[in-house]
Order: sequence, then structure tokens, then C-alpha cells
Amino acid sequence: MEPLRVPAVEIVDEDGRVRARLGLRDEGGVALDLADADGMVRATVRVEPGGSASVKLADADGTWRATLGSWLDGTTSLDLWDADRRQRVGIREDPDGPNGLTVWDPLGHLRALLAVGPLGARSASAEFWDEAGRYRAGVGVWPDGGTGMELLDEQGTLRGRTGQRAEGPPTVELYARDGTFRAALAEYPDGTGRVALWDGAGHPVTGEVDTTPAGDEGA
Repeated sequence: MEPLRVPAVEIVDEDGRVRARLGLRDEGGVALDLADADGMVRATVRVEPGGSASVKLADADGTWRATLGSWLDGTTSLDLWDADRRQRVGIREDPDGPNGLTVWDPLGHLRALLAVGPLGARSASAEFWDEAGRYRAGVGVWPDGGTGMELLDEQGTLRGRTGQRAEGPPTVELYARDGTFRAALAEYPDGTGRVALWDGAGHPVTGEVDTTPAGDEGA
């Protein structure tokens, strides 16, 4: 028996409503559309002429809420949208990076990023923005082997930082609202600690304080 060869196939329910359609599109792609009992298309699986492939899901009002795709630029992604078609979550794999999770709030402001790469720029990091879209905090592991966390105020001024450079001691640093360096605490390879304070003009007010652990004085 010869196979059935047609440009499109539709499946209808007992009331004549199209519930599924598989066929070619005008631009040369092919798609499978699935509709609910009211005839609203709720899911589409599609392959474009250039090779992109995607799955899209819609809510009961027909608003597209989720897209899973493999795209022509070599990336793959999962994107989630709210009822007003604002993107809220994105998961992305990109050969050039970054790869990870991005979250937006209902106003469209970027609020959080968990990512690896791109190579040479970051190893892995988590970064956060406030409701006004201002970058406020980040923690990461960097390509040189160091680690760190930084905290910024609402003006974008760095206020605190802690971390360990690849070939250095762990440190804690504090800054004033004008960005002036005010305090530092560090541990050195010999096991001693150092505390240093500066005034608002950037002048040292204590020098360095040795915080060698008790019992190690004669080491």
C-alpha cells in the first residue's frame, strides 16, 4: 500500500473542532499543533527550514508561557514567561557562555544569575540585583583559582568584599559610602592574622594589629 502523502493532516473531535494539526508551514517549516477542547492551540512542536527546533506551550488564554528550543546559533534554551508575556526565567546553554539560570521580576528587572563561563571571564558565579535593577551582590569562583564575594549599596558603591586570591591569603575588606577603604582583615600563610583600619581621609589609624593565635607566640 502506498504511503499517504499530504501537506497537512488535521484531527477533529466529535464537534468538528480541530484538536491537532501536522503540516507544512508557508515559510517551509513543519509543525505539530495541539489544541484544547475549546480549539485553543496549547502546544506546538516546530522545525524551521534552517534547522532550529522548538517546543512551545501556552496557557488557557493562548498566551505562550514556555519555550524549549535548539537554535541556529548553536545555543539551547528553556524560557518561561508570565501571563503578561514578560520573561521570568531563562536557562541557557551557549558554546561561548555564559551557561546557566537567569531570573527576572514581574517588572522585567534582572534579579538573579547563576552561571558558568564564559571561559576566561568567570568560572562559576551567583549574582543578584535589587528591585530597581541595580547590581548588589555576587559570589564566585574565578578562572585564576580565586574565590570571592562582594556587596554593593544602592548607589552601586562597593561596601564589602571577602575572598581568597589564587596565591594569596583570605581577606575581608570594608569600604565607606564614598568608596574609601576603611578596614581589612587578612590571614597569612604563616598562620598569623592582620587587622588594619583607615579613617575617612584614607589615613591609617591603627597600623597593623598582629592577631597571632594564643600559644603561638614562640612559634
